[in-house]
Amino acid sequence: MTTKQELLDKFDAAYKEFHSEIEGLDEREFGYKWLDNRWGVREIAAHLAGWHGKLASGFERMSRGEKPVPEGEDWSDTQSYNDTFAAHAKGKKRDQVLLELNDAVSSFKAAAQRLPADRFGEGKTANKMFVGIDHFREHAEMVRAWRERQAA
Repeated sequence: MTTKQELLDKFDAAYKEFHSEIEGLDEREFGYKWLDNRWGVREIAAHLAGWHGKLASGFERMSRGEKPVPEGEDWSDTQSYNDTFAAHAKGKKRDQVLLELNDAVSSFKAAAQRLPADRFGEGKTANKMFVGIDHFREHAEMVRAWRERQAA
């Protein structure tokens, strides 16, 4: 079984992995659109921030005994959310987007910490909401591959 602390540790490691891949990018590199000619690191970081903000609010609702997803919202419509989160970064500077990502990650972790340990375990909703572990790693690999292509 994966405990809350194990999930938080894995989450931290995945976030650090992603952050290490974007470290040192200047404003131009951060904004360059290389993923389907629509997204670059700016949009990826905003997308990650947006999802972790959503998930943090889900943990907060769970701590009040509510369902994580508000009535009338459908988090399974991921493309719509992805587009909205990426559009949110338009015109923003690198440091602002990274601050928003860091704030969202901090909010996510704090909200998860407030949930009782018995809300975590294999197959439980709280565990499923730690999708960021794989999400950060997936995007770290994308950025790593892009940077390697740029260096070649």
